[in-house]
Amino acid sequence: MNTAVWIVIAVVVVLLVVAIALAVARRQQASRRVEAGRIRENAAERTTEVEERQALADESAAKARRAQADAEAKSAEARRLTLQAETHQGDAATSRDELDAEFARANKIDPDVKNRAGTGDVDKAAAEKMVEPDATRTQQDENHIGGHRAP
Repeated sequence: MNTAVWIVIAVVVVLLVVAIALAVARRQQASRRVEAGRIRENAAERTTEVEERQALADESAAKARRAQADAEAKSAEARRLTLQAETHQGDAATSRDELDAEFARANKIDPDVKNRAGTGDVDKAAAEKMVEPDATRTQQDENHIGGHRAP
């Protein structure tokens, strides 16, 4: 056989190999296109699910912000009420001290209340006896109507 025949056979073989390689490459591309299409379809189906999850996450975050705001408002209210209670406690203590001072002054000028050993301290039992008869009399007045006991 002649060299020209071998060259023609070699060219034909090379062309066949190239043609087969191109056919295989086209099949792989087609297969990859099909696979990419399936992946896109699956992703599109999951888009709704992901959007629902995102909506749920956004809703949860909004609830958390509302709860945080409510907690901060309640904390502020608690602080305000604590300050108010402290103010009332201070006012009550001042009033109690003023009341004690009034009783002490009344006991000091009352000749029926004995002072202990000239110290200026008032005998509390004697002072209470001076106050109790009035309280007892008021209770008795409430229990008696026109000289009769209330039913």
